Amino acid sequence: MKNKFTSVVISYNSAGTIAKLLSDLLVACPGVQVMVIDNASTDQTIDIVNNQFPEVQLVRNKQNLGYAKAVNQGVERCSTEYVLILNPDIRIPSPQVISEMINWLDGSPITGATGPLQYKDGKRGKYLNFICSYLDREALHGYLYHQVHRKWPSPEPIRVPLLNAGCIMVRRSAFKQVGGINPNYFLYGEDPDLGLKLYHHGYECWLLPSVSVIHYREKSLHTLKPKQRWSIHWQAVGNIGHAFLTGWWRILLGKLS
Repeated sequence: MKNKFTSVVISYNSAGTIAKLLSDLLVACPGVQVMVIDNASTDQTIDIVNNQFPEVQLVRNKQNLGYAKAVNQGVERCSTEYVLILNPDIRIPSPQVISEMINWLDGSPITGATGPLQYKDGKRGKYLNFICSYLDREALHGYLYHQVHRKWPSPEPIRVPLLNAGCIMVRRSAFKQVGGINPNYFLYGEDPDLGLKLYHHGYECWLLPSVSVIHYREKSLHTLKPKQRWSIHWQAVGNIGHAFLTGWWRILLGKLS
């Protein structure tokens, strides 16, 4: 399994979280190739990776290129069949998370990407994050069911139009075929951009409710000043709108041609 995929982690001021994620990866899949693409962190992220995880390949960008460009940069450096793209504030509780995603991709050549459920472990306990992976009738039903019953209704995989890019296993050939993620998206917009491009090229995205990760979300973003965070959030609205508009328009044109 370790030779089937490379894990690409995009970091920016991730000193508070990245050690736990890298430890999870190396425990879940010893010997796996792990690459950290660092977007010019100003905290101790670089020292942590260098000193505690010498087996991890570290790529240091001289400036913050944004999430999309860093992901594209990482995937371009990979040679494995699959790539596990991760935010640094993800926790992987079990090796099953990785094996289930790989098994699904192995058994379904038409699948371009898979992803698990995502929880947040907060002061009031663990609860299900709402992410774009649930923008589907069956997946949304599962999310709402979970809100009431505190469990997902079925472990059966669900085909969805897009998946959250914070924890996603992609088929590298499919990722390259669709041109990767729009490099103009500094942060946010990656989910609909990649999902709809995969759909346009005949690939499927599958949500795997049988496995889950912990995602604390926006930990790196909170290292910025409030004005910078607001600016990024405003840009996010435009990115997401643009990704949906161009994605569905591309699909519509393809059906009409």
